[in-house]
Formats: sequence, structure tokens, C-alpha cells
Amino acid sequence: MKKIIYILILTIISSLIAWFYVESNDGFGKGDILPFTFYSFILSLLSISIIGLYQKAFEKVHYFFGFILSIIFSIIQTFLFILILWLVFGPWIGAISFPFQICWLIGVNIANLFLLTKSQSKFNTQHLFIIFIAIGLSILVYKITYRLKDNLAENQNYDIICLSHSPNEEAKPSIQDLIKYGLSENEARVILEQNLTGSFWTDTFFRISQSKLISTDYPNYDFDKLEKNGGNKIEFTFGNKLNPTINLNPNRIIIVMNHPLTKPFEFKEPLNTSMIIIQDSIGNGFKEIRFSEKKNLKKITIQETDFRGFPYSTSIELNLKEHGKFNIHGFQWLKK
Repeated sequence: MKKIIYILILTIISSLIAWFYVESNDGFGKGDILPFTFYSFILSLLSISIIGLYQKAFEKVHYFFGFILSIIFSIIQTFLFILILWLVFGPWIGAISFPFQICWLIGVNIANLFLLTKSQSKFNTQHLFIIFIAIGLSILVYKITYRLKDNLAENQNYDIICLSHSPNEEAKPSIQDLIKYGLSENEARVILEQNLTGSFWTDTFFRISQSKLISTDYPNYDFDKLEKNGGNKIEFTFGNKLNPTINLNPNRIIIVMNHPLTKPFEFKEPLNTSMIIIQDSIGNGFKEIRFSEKKNLKKITIQETDFRGFPYSTSIELNLKEHGKFNIHGFQWLKK
């Protein structure tokens, strides 16, 4: 009976975490939940062969160290789950549209804590209840804090231009070379004053108005109704075509990158003004050039480059007031 309960806890909790994540992201990834539940069930069946070792370890130590051991075992077990899945599907596990690793880690942890309460250890259901209460309170405090910050943030109204830079000391760009990508003369001059040589390129931009993404290519697309039309999400993710007939917002965030990123970079949004972010020629650093010191409470994160597919891609995470987080496709690379 204990083994059956263990299998059910691991499978159901993991799947519920995945479901909650998908629902909080406008239903994106619903099609992955059923296969994920099946994988969780198969892997929980395989786990039955090692739970006897867990129980013996729990019974030999103080219940506090038993609790620590359950966390360590859960991390190792989750790693093995991921390794097995990778051996079966290879890089395709990257196509799963939610953080399945976190779902498994939580599910495995709870299942192993159940084992701890059923072993000869003095760790009992009361201790488990206290842990769940503490976790629940921590999540509640986080949610309340996040909501307060979200309410205090100003509405977001700006365009984002992701400008790819190919350094070349022999090529000297002019102001006109940058103005054609929607930059003002002043913005172009500021970029050139950073002694950047070579060429620049982009053909898209992203528009945020009243804290939600706007499609200038398809004005009827509504960011508030992503779940009703999956195609909308693709358009918002990959941005709008940049052409001379489009009048850009005078408030612009211009991001200039010249190579993939191996760790994220985060910065605060400007408030009712423009700013320029220029990547260093080496490493993961950026230079922030602000036209005003006024900042919004919201932050933008340039994510580390995803090398799982080709071309490699660098996403930009927006944190939109009353709309949550959304990733846009900022840059792509042919070389690491």
C-alpha cells in the first residue's frame, strides 16, 4: 500500500504543479501535461526499487538529518529522472514548454517526505504539516509582495528595438546607418560615441502600450486573449515588422548585442524616456545609457542564450504590469 501511495503522490503532485504553471501562463503547454504525467508515472514505478534504501537511511539518523537526507535524495532522484528522459528523447526534452525539472523536484520531495513519516524515524505527520504551513506562508508572502510591487509600478509605454551588432574595425557606421532602424538622431549619435565599429541590423520591434504587447502587423490581435488563439502568441513573441510607415514610440529601449549570453542580465525599465543597453565586446556585461534617472519598478531580463536549437536564440523577459512575465525573441546567433 505504501508503494502505491508513493507512486500516486509523485505522479499527481508533479502533474498538478505542471498544470498550475501552464494555467498561470495562459494555457501555453497544455498538450505537454498528459505525456509528462505518463513519464512521471513510469519513473515513479522505477523509483520503487530504491525507496527501501531511503527508509533504512532515515531510520539510522536523527529525524532532523532524515529531513535533510530526504531533500538530498530528492535532488539526486530528480537528476536521474532528467537523465533517463534525456537518454530516451535526447535534446527534444527542451521542447517541453514548462519547467518539468521543478515539477519533478517538488513531487519527488513530497513523496520522499511521505516515506520519512512512514519510517521508524521520529519525523511524523505533525512535522510534515508544519513544513507545509511554512512553505504555504512563504508563498503567500511572496505573492502579496509581488502584487504590491505590481500595483505600485507605473504603466509601461515604450518600443523595444533589438539591434544586432557585428564588430568590424574597418567599417565605420554613420548616423544614417542607425536612423533607418527607427532610432532618433540623438540615439544614433550616442551609440556611435561608444566607438562601436562594424555593422548593425534588425527588422523587427516590439511595442508595449498600457503594459501589454501590441501587434502593429495584426492590430486585431489582443494580448489579453492569448489563450483563445495560439497564433497570437507567436506574433507577440517575434515582434512587428520594422518599416518606414510605422511611427515608433518616442520612448524606446534599444538593446545592442554582439554575441550570445551565458548568464542573464537584468535592468530596471526607464520611466517615460528612452535608454540604450550596449553589450560589452567580451563577457556578459552591458553598459546602461539612460536619458533620465527616472526608473519604473519593473525590470527587464535579457536571458542567457538557448543553445538547444539552431540558430541559437536569446530571449528577453518582460514583466508587464497586471499581465505577468512574457518572453520575446530578441536575438539569434549562428555561432557560440
